[in-house]
Amino acid sequence: MKSAQKYVLSALFAATAMLGYSSAWAHATLKSAIPAKDAEVTTAPKEISLQFNEKLEAAFSTAKVVDSTGKEVSTDKATLDAADPSVMKLAVPALSAGKYKVEYVGIGSDGHRRKGDYSFTVK
Repeated sequence: MKSAQKYVLSALFAATAMLGYSSAWAHATLKSAIPAKDAEVTTAPKEISLQFNEKLEAAFSTAKVVDSTGKEVSTDKATLDAADPSVMKLAVPALSAGKYKVEYVGIGSDGHRRKGDYSFTVK
C-alpha cells in the first residue's frame, strides 16, 4: 500500500472514531417546550410538551408542574410520545392565573441525567 493511501485510510479512521466519540458524550437536552420558557399564555395549557434532542428512556425521564408556592399541580405521570420518543408530554389539570414552573429530568440512551426547569405564566 502506498503511503498516500495509508494516510487517507488513517485520516478516515480517525474521523470515524471522533464522530463516535462525540455522539457517545451527547446528553438529552431540551430543544423546545409548549408552553415555551417565560411564555405568557391567556389560555391555560391542558398539556406540557417537551422536545429533546434525542430519544429518552421512559422509565427514568420525568416532568412535573409546580405553582408559585412550590406545590405540585400535575397529578399524572409524564409519558413519551409513541411516535417520537424524544417528546415528553404531561397532562395538567385546569390551571388558574399565575406563574408555574415545569421541572423535568431527561435521560437519554447514554444514561446521563439532564435536569432542568423553566417558568411560564397563565394570564
